[in-house]
Amino acid sequence: MSLAKSLFLIPFILLSNGCISQQIQKENISVEQSGNKNELSKEEVELLNALLANSRDTFSFENKKIAFITGSSGSKVLAKADFFDTCIHPWIKEDKKPQIFMVQLSEKEKDQSGGYDAFVLSWVKVFTKRQKRKVIELIGRNSS
Repeated sequence: MSLAKSLFLIPFILLSNGCISQQIQKENISVEQSGNKNELSKEEVELLNALLANSRDTFSFENKKIAFITGSSGSKVLAKADFFDTCIHPWIKEDKKPQIFMVQLSEKEKDQSGGYDAFVLSWVKVFTKRQKRKVIELIGRNSS
């Protein structure tokens, strides 16, 4: 897609997603439910599926292993609870949509990463193929 088309579509996408946080019940999302474990709760699955509805195609977060990434170059891997506490909950509390996107891993990348199905990224300016490989190697070593 050309840059001009992308720039033209951005306002429409933002406007169409502007009300998404109002559709999500805030009381369903709490620090206690996020917990420290890496497995996504039912509420977290529903939240991520809703927030990323336009970019995930048929992918569902249910029963998936997800790595949470932040930092301007996507070099910082966060624990699930930290990611939700810093990158999701503050935005939801302000009735705003969190700045997140996802990257689904191929089967080969899933094997190399220790079984991760996808990355959810927040406030990452540039996430190159090289950086993706580095993160896959890092979490793969830590999963072993």
